[in-house]
Amino acid sequence: MRISYIVAVAGLLAAAPAMAQVVVTTPNGGAAAAHDYQSDQDRAAGHQAMGAARANADAGNYDAAAQDQAAGRHDMHEAHHQEHKADRDSSGGVVLKIH
Repeated sequence: MRISYIVAVAGLLAAAPAMAQVVVTTPNGGAAAAHDYQSDQDRAAGHQAMGAARANADAGNYDAAAQDQAAGRHDMHEAHHQEHKADRDSSGGVVLKIH
């Protein structure tokens, strides 16, 4: 239903005697898969850094443990960010650009 409205608006804009260029595209479906893959990579790196933080804390090396923990949290944050990008890219739809 939404697509028919967009196509109708695009047709009206394209037929109008204006100096605008109408471009109708669809989101890149492969981008969602790439973001999912990067999310998995970031999450694995986060788990690895958290494991190193626990090992360093057990050994009494608290400075290194704090650095590894911060790196792990950063990687987990990046994984979450990539998940949001994947969700946004996989939502589908049509993009109408007027130049």
